[in-house]
Amino acid sequence: MRFNLRANMLDEFFRARIGPKVTAPLWVAHQLENTANVYLPRYRRTAERKPISRIGFELAALAAQWRCLPFHYFRYELYRTGVDLAAAATYVPDTVFYSRLLPAVNRSVLLLDDKIACKRILGDAGVPQPLLLMTGEQGSWFDRTGRPVPADSPTALDSALGGIAEVVIKPARHTSGGAGVLVLANEGGELLQQDGAPFSLTAYGEKWGGWLIEAFVRQHDELAAFNPHSLNTFRVITHLHPVHGPRVLYCLFKSSTGTDAVDNACNGGLYVRVDTATGAVDGSAHTTALTRYTRHPVSGLAFADQKISTIRRVVEVAERAAVHFPRTPVIGWDIAVDHDAEALIVEGNSSPSLMNLQRTHGGLAHTLGRSLITDHRRS
Repeated sequence: MRFNLRANMLDEFFRARIGPKVTAPLWVAHQLENTANVYLPRYRRTAERKPISRIGFELAALAAQWRCLPFHYFRYELYRTGVDLAAAATYVPDTVFYSRLLPAVNRSVLLLDDKIACKRILGDAGVPQPLLLMTGEQGSWFDRTGRPVPADSPTALDSALGGIAEVVIKPARHTSGGAGVLVLANEGGELLQQDGAPFSLTAYGEKWGGWLIEAFVRQHDELAAFNPHSLNTFRVITHLHPVHGPRVLYCLFKSSTGTDAVDNACNGGLYVRVDTATGAVDGSAHTTALTRYTRHPVSGLAFADQKISTIRRVVEVAERAAVHFPRTPVIGWDIAVDHDAEALIVEGNSSPSLMNLQRTHGGLAHTLGRSLITDHRRS
C-alpha cells in the first residue's frame, strides 16, 4: 500500500514538475513559430501601436514580473496604444499557465483526457452526453456494453451502432483541436465518409490508436442558425472549490468559419464570449489567427444581436460534470445543445485554451490566475 502511494506521488511529481521542464524547448519553439508567422506580421500591420522605446520597457517589465519570455505581449496585442502597462500585467503568459500553474493544480488528468474513461464516469453519474455506441483498441472492437464486435460482420457492426444512420468517430486519447474527428454515414454496417468513400475502422485504429463512436448530435435550431455545417458548441470553464463546490468562470461559443464539421479554434474556428447570466453573445468573435468578426462569416448573423436561450442548461450541466473530477479542479468542457434543447457534455479538457479566454475576457491574472495560485498553495 505504501509503495503504491509513493509510486503514484512520484508519477504526479514527474508530470507536474519534470514534464514541463523536459518539454520546455518544444514549447519555446512553438511560441517562436507562432510569433514569427502570426503575431509579428499583425504587429507590423497595426498602425495604432506604442513607440518602440515604450514597447521595450514593457517587455522588460513583463519578463521580470512573470519570470519568462513575454511572448504573450504580441499574442494578445498588448502593444496597442489603448493598453497600458497595468492592463498588460493582468494577462497571464501561456508559459506560466501551462508549465507552472495548471500542472501543479490539475491531477489525475487521464480520467478526464481519456475520452472513453470520461464518458464512462459521466454516464454512470447520469450526466447527459452524446450516446456512446462503440469503442476500439488495437484491432478489437466493442459495443457500448463492452461486448466484442466481430470485425468482419457488417450486420454485427450495424447492430452495435443501433442502426443509427449518422455517427461521429474520434480518437480516445492524445489529440487536440478536433484532429481525427469525423462524421460518418452508417448504411447497414458499411461506414462511409462524407464524400461517400468507404471508411476503415482498422486503418483508423492503426493511425489513432484507441477510438470511440457516438451518435451524431442534431443541434438546436438556435445554434444551427450560426452555421449549419458544424456542430457549434460551448467551451465552459469550471473551477471546483473544495468547500463551495463547482462554479462556472467563463463561457465561449464556438463555431466553424466554413463548412468543416468541427468548430475547434485550432481548426480555424471562431470563438465569442457568452454572458452566463443572460446568454447575451459578445459583439466581436475571434480566431487564433487574430481575425475578428462582428458577423458570422457563414450565416451573416450579427453576434451582438444574439442571445442563447439555453445558457442556464449549459451552465448547469457543466457544474454537474465538474464534481466528478475532484482532483482536476479546472476543466474546460465542450458542451452541445441538441434539437430538444438538452445540454450534452461532448468532452472535458484538463488544459483549456488560455488564448481563447484572454482574447474574449481580457487578462485573467486576478480571476482564473488567482484561483490557480490559491489551489497550488492549498495543495
